[in-house]
Amino acid sequence: MLWYAPDVQRFVKAQGNLKGLNWELNRAATPTPPPVVALPAPPPVEPPRPPAEPPRPEPAPSTPAPRVEPPKGGDTVAPKIAINQPPPDARLSDERILVTGLVTDNVEVVRVQVLVNGVEAPSLLDVGVVGRGVPVGVLAELKPGPNVIEVVATDRAGNVAQVVRNVTRLTGVSAPTPAGPKIANRWAVVIGIGDYESKSVPKLRFAEPDADAMYRLLTRAGYPRENVVLLTDKAPEKPTLQNIRLALGDFLARKTTRDDMVLIYFAGLGAPEVDAASKEKDGLAKYLIPRDVQPESLRSTAFAMDEIQAILSRIPAERVVLLLDTSYSGMAGGRSFAPANARPRTLNDQFLERLTKSRGRLVITASGPNEVAVETAELGHGLFTYYLLEGLSGKADRNGDGVVTVSELYPYVEDQVERKSRAAGGRQRPLMKGEIEGTLPLSRLGR
Repeated sequence: MLWYAPDVQRFVKAQGNLKGLNWELNRAATPTPPPVVALPAPPPVEPPRPPAEPPRPEPAPSTPAPRVEPPKGGDTVAPKIAINQPPPDARLSDERILVTGLVTDNVEVVRVQVLVNGVEAPSLLDVGVVGRGVPVGVLAELKPGPNVIEVVATDRAGNVAQVVRNVTRLTGVSAPTPAGPKIANRWAVVIGIGDYESKSVPKLRFAEPDADAMYRLLTRAGYPRENVVLLTDKAPEKPTLQNIRLALGDFLARKTTRDDMVLIYFAGLGAPEVDAASKEKDGLAKYLIPRDVQPESLRSTAFAMDEIQAILSRIPAERVVLLLDTSYSGMAGGRSFAPANARPRTLNDQFLERLTKSRGRLVITASGPNEVAVETAELGHGLFTYYLLEGLSGKADRNGDGVVTVSELYPYVEDQVERKSRAAGGRQRPLMKGEIEGTLPLSRLGR
């Protein structure tokens, strides 16, 4: 496991033994040359020849460790480590927790370690994964009392970064009761859009079947049927902009209470658009595309992510999870749409950060901001949704307790989607943003 105690600086002391950081291998004492002997006579004379066996030089005085030269190519940027779970200074009663996150860099990340109380923990994900974005997924065994979890990442240039999480495992009278969050009622809005009214908007083959499958799963896994709104091309209520607004901003805002949990699922197109007034650093507004969108007027007829943020802030429930099988890259071939006058740009995920700014809001998206969320005939679903359905149906239930939590679902889906897309020659890696305190059960399995 990867935990260590910072107060005794165990990692600092062990740095010299990490791959690529063993300075002793390059240390060499330079022998002092034999002294030159000068004769006392005034005229200069030739110094005597050194003896056949020169005297042993005095040992060189101790010197500090040699200066480490910057890596070739000048890269000195350390990897960036984003830890999704656990949150900082978490206090819980679980014996095991999932540590999840993502390591990114401008060059290839070649090694990611997770230490639990100073011992390296085996990864639950594909240990062969390297690249500029490497997921973190480890099951950490916690001892009673304070625990230290550390994530250490090394890139190809030899730069090292580390992030530490302190977790306290409560036992006996100090343990919280109940251990998990109190959930009074479960609510969901499920949206699937594949048949757009505008002929200039590409159709999606599996978005509507994705939503149908998600609706059937949720209504068997702890969500009362009357608490779930379904908006699809074939449902009585179509996924128009007005109906989406009513479902999220009216139904959920009126029906839910503080102790409830809300799940929002969307399968369909996403789109970016240049917007000088946008809050985004990339200058692009992001939208979910409703069935009745007018492509030439996204600002008026599409569902802006900023509007979603405002709606989420009005939902009383303390726990809201968004599962978005869409992408905003504008690239062709997936669940993304770009207006006719759009130009290629590099997107950032700042809009996701804002979505989850409020505590208790968490979003899992199908792909990174510059990737394509694909759907495949082989699976009959969107790639992301296929593994969501598998995970929620039980494959993500690592501890076998009949409940699939957020911390179990995300690493399962992230690993499976990334692995499948890589095998097909593509790149799609789900992202998770936000924090929800405690263990949040998303589905309960029938026994």
